[in-house]
Amino acid sequence: MTIGPTRLQTLLDEVVRTTPEQTALRHDDKALTYAQLDMASRTIAAGLRQFGIAPGDRVAWLLPNCPEAVAITLACYQLGAIAVPLNYRYVTQELEEILTRTAARLLFYHADRASVVQPLTLNSLQTIEVAGAGDAPLPFEQLLSGEPDDVRAPVHEEDAALILFTSGSTGHPKGVVHSHGGVYSAIAQSRELFDFQASDVVLVGKPISHAGGLHTQMMAAFLAGAEVVLMMKPAPAVAVAAINQFGVTEYGMLASDLLDFVEYLEQHPTPLPTLNNAIGSGDAVPSDLHHRFRDLLGWEVMEGAGMTEVSCYYAGNPRYGKRKWGSLGLAAPGMQLRVIDLSGDDCPVGVQGEIVLQTPSATIGYWNDDEATQTLFQNGWLHTGDLAYRDEEGYVWFVGRKKLMIVRRGSNIAPAEVENIVDEHPLVHATVVVGVSDPRDGQIPVACVALVEDADPSAEASIREYVEQHLAAYKNPVHYLFLPELPRNATGKFDRHQLGELAAQQFGGEK
Repeated sequence: MTIGPTRLQTLLDEVVRTTPEQTALRHDDKALTYAQLDMASRTIAAGLRQFGIAPGDRVAWLLPNCPEAVAITLACYQLGAIAVPLNYRYVTQELEEILTRTAARLLFYHADRASVVQPLTLNSLQTIEVAGAGDAPLPFEQLLSGEPDDVRAPVHEEDAALILFTSGSTGHPKGVVHSHGGVYSAIAQSRELFDFQASDVVLVGKPISHAGGLHTQMMAAFLAGAEVVLMMKPAPAVAVAAINQFGVTEYGMLASDLLDFVEYLEQHPTPLPTLNNAIGSGDAVPSDLHHRFRDLLGWEVMEGAGMTEVSCYYAGNPRYGKRKWGSLGLAAPGMQLRVIDLSGDDCPVGVQGEIVLQTPSATIGYWNDDEATQTLFQNGWLHTGDLAYRDEEGYVWFVGRKKLMIVRRGSNIAPAEVENIVDEHPLVHATVVVGVSDPRDGQIPVACVALVEDADPSAEASIREYVEQHLAAYKNPVHYLFLPELPRNATGKFDRHQLGELAAQQFGGEK
């Protein structure tokens, strides 16, 4: 078996060799060529090696979309270290839990998150502040003071390169581990799906701490030698200005952000002559929004679906050719996709079942969670938990999720995780968190709460404050529904279905 360099470690080699002065990355007022990005990543890798980071060590980062996050990730791949991107919205409790589980040796963080990082109690963890004049033990500039090198750690394609965290239905965040070969496959499959060319300019606004921004957009564009304009969830006006300033040809958005984008253009008509592809994902794009987009731009938005466990899209409407509004499209390049029934047989056309996959981009398992890994893979197929059916042309139509996950603007929220926090409040007797449909966010979390007897009338304000201190803002319940007691089903469990209906009636959601 050949040991390194892996395809992931040599991701930039071809474009650096052929067009080193091509702009790779724009961010704020910075622009890096491919040669400069390559040098930055190799310099950081050399500094980390001298610092003692070895193959297999976990290196975490808590950063917004920025060149430093890109270079650190590429440096980890060179070193054979395992990159652990973290959700920038994490609070201290969430951050410490994940850093403890992964036994991370090093955490890069932005100065703006110092108040979240400083209370950490992990004595074995070294921290490096990336921006600002903080008192970090090892200033980031020190890593950039050495000479870049060409040393690439001898690792196998099957060795772990990346851990992406996503909430599981139990509320315990799962670390999705991807190998060098799997990460490269996700990038290559995404490049093929979106047909990125060196002439493309790709606006990346999704967080690159998630697969949607990291692999399907940014790294796929790098593989093609294209230019990336990197932003952090830009407001529509900012995105529109950037598209025209830099000649952006492709922009991927969550479905909820796509709505904001369309509404802005309807109110502020602006020609976008260079833009020729846009993607809506994370939630279904409503038919009305498809129509409004085409009325504005004269062509159809692309829609698809993916998951962290395959690190890219598993289905998408074609970049060129027939797009069916409301469908997830066709199986993506490199994906074997089936819709199966409970016995594991393929469902006939029009009959719903579960989507299962085989792909070289699939995770190699969950971090230190063999039971969950075995549940994910059954009979050689990755079970997505997504329910769908196929039409006579092979297009996939999403029906719903087997899991209880709430998906808010593309971010997964596990009800059990929120329930555990709400239940800790001394005035709370019991809690069930349900998702309610929302025209902008896709779904919003609603906490159905039974209070202890004789609870203070100001309970809601006190509970909200407590939850805000212990959970990232996007996980906080938008509404609280207080009930004398929570209904139960025939088995004695809390009746989530009934509570979901009550919450939808109360707060205007759709069943």
